[in-house]
Amino acid sequence: MSELPGGTLTVLHTEVEGSTLLTVHLGDRYPEVLATHRVLLRAAFAAHEGREVDTQGDSFFVVFPRATQAVAAAVAMQRALAAEVWAEGGAVRVRIGMHSGEPIRTAEGYTGLDVIRGARISDAGHGGQVLLSKSTAALVEDALIDGLSLRDLGAHRLKNLPRPERIFQLVIPDLSADFPPLRSLDTRGRARPDLAPGRVLTTVLFVDITDSSALIVALGDRRWLALRGQYSALVRQELTRHGGEEMEMVGDQTLAVFDGAAAAIRCGCAIRDAVQGLGIAVRIGIHAGEVEYDDISGITVFTGVRITAIAQPGEVLVSHTVKDLVAGSGITFTDRGTHSLKGLPGEWRLFTPDVPEASAPTS
Repeated sequence: MSELPGGTLTVLHTEVEGSTLLTVHLGDRYPEVLATHRVLLRAAFAAHEGREVDTQGDSFFVVFPRATQAVAAAVAMQRALAAEVWAEGGAVRVRIGMHSGEPIRTAEGYTGLDVIRGARISDAGHGGQVLLSKSTAALVEDALIDGLSLRDLGAHRLKNLPRPERIFQLVIPDLSADFPPLRSLDTRGRARPDLAPGRVLTTVLFVDITDSSALIVALGDRRWLALRGQYSALVRQELTRHGGEEMEMVGDQTLAVFDGAAAAIRCGCAIRDAVQGLGIAVRIGIHAGEVEYDDISGITVFTGVRITAIAQPGEVLVSHTVKDLVAGSGITFTDRGTHSLKGLPGEWRLFTPDVPEASAPTS
């Protein structure tokens, strides 16, 4: 590696949203999709004098001499990813975070709080979103062109940082500008001290549209996109109503988490019923266990994906763990027998819950 620049720099971090769901959905095709993503991002880095410092899995760490170059590269990345023709269900959405400061240069790259701050800002975002620290925003706010603008998202507490960070979103005119709330400590307060460090006990809910290919063919791209927008709004409405938190929405699949299993069941049934009015059938899987707090991953998430794959169109399917957690809630279940879940040992007993269509969330 040639000598890296020093002094005041803008650090930029990227990460693919929903890599777990993409890996499961695409299988052997995922490496090719990931490689295309890398080509597109590296072209944007090179065009704007970015220096790639590190890459791990589906993430990049890059530095730029000027904040305006980092912003231009972020815009180029998001536009290139949006314009790419991806495999069905394999669209790559990347969250980008940046911060301007004086990172400490080492023999291998950079270290220090400025590097961590940029990474934590990226972690708080969603696929397709570009986030800036207060220092970066101050450097570029008077130099934005081509309709670019900044949206002040307020101060947020981020993991391992000493004080709340003021975060700004870069609004790119031809791309989506509306995202769920940031994934900060202010909105992700489920950690429990009795669990292993970095892990939380939660209930995961997966929603998957069935036969989406047939719908696209029947409706055409424009009508399908409009319908999918209505579908996404309904799903998010029910998640909000039942206290769920959207973690990933990739292709036709949505991952959400809940503090309680009963709320997840009621939300799953409400989503199933709500989207029927759009002519869309979904299959929903629910499981509970410990997950990695930082990125909501691990065996619990994988199990939830596999349960969803077994569900029939219009069916909500839950694990025995979830059934046991809601004992006394008044929710009844139909035993769907034991099943083998791909990649998981043993047999799994699964159940369909019986929740009235008009059931409302309870405290």
